[in-house]
Amino acid sequence: MNELPLVFFTVLGQMGAGTVLMTSLYSLICKQTTSVIKIMRINTVALIIMALAMIIASFHLGHPLRALNVIFGIGRSPMSNEIFTFGILFSVTFISVLLTYFSQPDNGNRLQLLKKLTHKINHIPGMAKLLALVLIIVSLFFIWTIVATYMLTTVKNWDTPYTVLQMYSTMLILGGVTITVFGIRKLGIICFTIGSIIVLTTKLPYIHFVSGITPDLAQAQYCFWLIQCGTLGIALIITFINSFKCGKSTAIYAAVAILALVGELSGRIAFYNLWAIPM
Repeated sequence: MNELPLVFFTVLGQMGAGTVLMTSLYSLICKQTTSVIKIMRINTVALIIMALAMIIASFHLGHPLRALNVIFGIGRSPMSNEIFTFGILFSVTFISVLLTYFSQPDNGNRLQLLKKLTHKINHIPGMAKLLALVLIIVSLFFIWTIVATYMLTTVKNWDTPYTVLQMYSTMLILGGVTITVFGIRKLGIICFTIGSIIVLTTKLPYIHFVSGITPDLAQAQYCFWLIQCGTLGIALIITFINSFKCGKSTAIYAAVAILALVGELSGRIAFYNLWAIPM
């Protein structure tokens, strides 16, 4: 399908945004000094995920350099707003990682000037909390720009509150499993569970809704919805069992993350396949 790059961009973008959102929330509520390094490492993973999303998305334009044309559409084009906001999220996350990295005593010995600069920035009162709040706001706004891009009045299958639920639930599910794999277990499992329950409890009403608009298209997506619900259901069960074990296995949580990613990619493929403009 021609929209496959957009499938990966939106899903991986929401995965990265959800990860950054949850590490920022964690930094606001956690008082442990050791959490700073953990957050930096997870945000570095989020940067890699977002970079991969941007690379894949560029191929949807036919030529990667055409992505620069997004600048001319900021404010009037929902897709330009989406990509521009994504760039801001990536940039602020990158700055956050750098500030943490160069604040460590054993890092960047050859970059004393940069270390001095980051030291001064980090000592601004409330800087860490302010940066976390900015990341939370930008993450949530980025997801909304995705919603605004696809809630088109001309596409009845997309112009629905179910689109909002899908985009934000993906953020919760994939952001939740990512931070769970890298050690922020309680918050990650809660977010993953909430997102999965939203998907599983709204799937039948959603299928009924789109079947009433384009029954042929909806019928062709049953296999993708079945994969999504099946993988999320299995992932939920595995997470529930693993969370009660004495020695919680990171490898098992990684398997849950793979299942969740496969499920959300399947659900997003079905979403794009429902494109229909009635004549």
